[in-house]
Amino acid sequence: MLSTMMNTPLGVTTLHRFGARHFASSRVGDYDGEQVKWRRYDEIDADSARLAHGLLGLGLAEGDRVGTFMWNSTRHLEVYLAVPSMGAVLHTVNCRLSPEHIAYIIDHAGDRFLIVDSRLASVLLPVLPLIPKVEYLIVTDDSASVDDPRVVAYDALLADSPADYHWPEPTENAAAGICYTSGTTGNPKGVAYSQRTTYLHALASRAVDSFAVQERDVILMLPSMFHANAWGFPYSGWMSGADMVMPGPLLQGQHLRTMIEQTRPTLTAMVPTLLGDLLRADEGQSLDLSCFRAIVSGGSAVPSSMIEVVRDRWGVPVVQGWGMTETSPMCVLSHPPKDLEGESETFWRLKSGRPVPGIEVRIVDDQGNCLPQDGVAIGELQLRGAWVTGEYLNSESDAFSSDGWLRTGDVGVVDARGYVQLTDRTKDVIKSGGEWISSVDLEDVLLQHAAVTEVAVIAIPDERWQERPLAVMVTQDQGEVTELLSELRQFLAQRVAKFWVPEYWCVRDSIPKTSVGKIDKKGLRAALASNELTVQRHDSERKIR
Repeated sequence: MLSTMMNTPLGVTTLHRFGARHFASSRVGDYDGEQVKWRRYDEIDADSARLAHGLLGLGLAEGDRVGTFMWNSTRHLEVYLAVPSMGAVLHTVNCRLSPEHIAYIIDHAGDRFLIVDSRLASVLLPVLPLIPKVEYLIVTDDSASVDDPRVVAYDALLADSPADYHWPEPTENAAAGICYTSGTTGNPKGVAYSQRTTYLHALASRAVDSFAVQERDVILMLPSMFHANAWGFPYSGWMSGADMVMPGPLLQGQHLRTMIEQTRPTLTAMVPTLLGDLLRADEGQSLDLSCFRAIVSGGSAVPSSMIEVVRDRWGVPVVQGWGMTETSPMCVLSHPPKDLEGESETFWRLKSGRPVPGIEVRIVDDQGNCLPQDGVAIGELQLRGAWVTGEYLNSESDAFSSDGWLRTGDVGVVDARGYVQLTDRTKDVIKSGGEWISSVDLEDVLLQHAAVTEVAVIAIPDERWQERPLAVMVTQDQGEVTELLSELRQFLAQRVAKFWVPEYWCVRDSIPKTSVGKIDKKGLRAALASNELTVQRHDSERKIR
């Protein structure tokens, strides 16, 4: 028996039309380094229609791929709305990748058009000879900044075009957008989001136990729109009628301060490194973050000290999130349960999180057998769900189980309530003398020490134990290192198993990051292998266990 319900298509066209129709006076603002300049939803919707007419005039057809090489901006949002609503495919290109990787993903995706933020012209120039298949380079603001015969000025493309467009309704399973992984191992892999999954992800982002995006919000759009659709906020924000603030490339402390003071945002998302920058900025000159109802953090674990400082200083909860490009990316979020069962709220916020409705999580052993969700058993985390990819674009991969679950490559536990605790990446777990050491847990404890501002723990070969942990750190005080290391060893000895305490240390001015702001452990391992790291051995006892 079939239902009697209507079968209306779910997709970007649907949410685009809804936001434009019901929230015409809501605003999106571009920050220019001094102030935020606002535009209304109905203005952005009109320009998205003009863009659609312009692209149609250049020959864009259903299913064509349109790349974007852009910072977060209202222009980028116009493209977000127009291209998938036309039945074409939006491909957001990560401008922080190497020229070779940028060229690879543009070619691999089959982009016919590339819309370029003129502020990124210098980054694009070495890529241009490598992308001959791109037919049009549509450049915003200053089209002369890109010297190429394929250049079309964005404003000229919109000029004299109608401010309305008869948006088609693509089928739900048609591709709406493409995002590529960061390419930390080999070439980046493409994930094609469907019209349906984009809509469902935006709808789920509005739920109270996810991001709870709503019309009253002012979203500070810090996640990059070229990475996993800025965690879905452009679409969920538009669907909800939220005001949105676009920072462009200006993410430095003073600019963040100005945007926060001018717009008083209620919601944002960021990597822990950026949150740490805000805390340090507050130490020099008081910064009021009390306007935020929540700060979502992802990319790496947030130390307990950071969660507690943000809560105690401003009354703002930090919500950890774990997800992947492959999961659109919302997956699990660390909202505490209603009954804390004697544990502190921080205890629950430190977890990677509980799956949002639409996502299933399981853990398996090396043979693929499911393990109990008892908070003790450790295994590889696998996922499936309404907005989880089932394959990579035009690429074979072993990242999927025989029964269709996504193998994340992450190791963790799941408790009886369904909360996930990420303990490591499969390649980051350190096996020392037959015992496992979690680099993630060790990093978290080290970050609780006041002198440590950043840390990454990787394995270093050891003649006796095969592998030992190497702590690569950025510290506040660059003074006497030997004394600091002795203090850190004592600090750790009171908080972790004795055999976890590192003998190998490296103090640096900075730790390399990936293109999306995560600590680049692959780069650190390569630097270690090529003797580019200055490693000290500090082992006052010489006896590890």
